[in-house]
Amino acid sequence: MDDHVSAPTKLIELPHDAREWLATLREDELETLKAVVELPAEDVRDGFKLVRDLRTVGRFMRLLILSILAVFVAAVSLYENLLKVLGWFKGGPAS
Repeated sequence: MDDHVSAPTKLIELPHDAREWLATLREDELETLKAVVELPAEDVRDGFKLVRDLRTVGRFMRLLILSILAVFVAAVSLYENLLKVLGWFKGGPAS
């Protein structure tokens, strides 16, 4: 697009989907988009990669914590039931 052409003319040249998307942007989103456009492309790619990697690590940590809790609950339950079985074999009172 030519830099000497007015903004409305440039908008007409855009695909319909792009115009609809631009029309729905809020003011803060426009400011963010302007700031991102000024950054080098490699920095923007690295930023998106960082966000993606952080989300992956977050999912992994959530699953790790849930797994540790599940192993703990299973170990306590197994210990309790093992004591019950040993009590049956020894003929002690059932709890």
